[in-house]
Amino acid sequence: MSFAGTMLGFLASLPLSILGTRNLFPTILSSVARFIAAAVRTIPVLLWAIIFVILFGLGPLAGTFGIAAYTVGYLAKIYSDLFEGTDPEVVEAVGSTGASKLQLVRFVFLPEGANAILTQLLFMLEYNIRASSILGFVGAGGLGFVMQVYLQTLEYRRLASVLLLILVVVLAMDGLSAWIRKRFLLTAQA
Repeated sequence: MSFAGTMLGFLASLPLSILGTRNLFPTILSSVARFIAAAVRTIPVLLWAIIFVILFGLGPLAGTFGIAAYTVGYLAKIYSDLFEGTDPEVVEAVGSTGASKLQLVRFVFLPEGANAILTQLLFMLEYNIRASSILGFVGAGGLGFVMQVYLQTLEYRRLASVLLLILVVVLAMDGLSAWIRKRFLLTAQA
């Protein structure tokens, strides 16, 4: 649920963040894109899950879309700011060759921001793993439902086991994230 939601949110956030890049698009378009990202980001993931439970019914589909919605708002904001921070001389140099906006995105903004894009995506996945564990409390599936049952039946040992499992998954995700960053991210050459 957290992986699918993160990937859906990532795929939707990239175009929105590109449209929100003020040094690439007109102010009105970038302002609308940034407003959409801010509005989506304002609603917490738990409330998004409730909205999607109302729309789709109980289950992991609602949780997946709740996670995806929050991810869109968060990543679109981060990536827009990232793209705006791209070296203006590089943008101007490539732009002076007659490159279209799509080519600027493909050959300047995405390669220049690749490290930060991957780092933020991995952070968001780790966050969403933790967030998905409580979505069952609102009927959105996942471990939250199991946790709710254990709380209601006063089975605290089993609840502790679930919490320990979540901790192990988060720590494993943190280790995997560190390995991916070390393996795939560009590092400064001395």
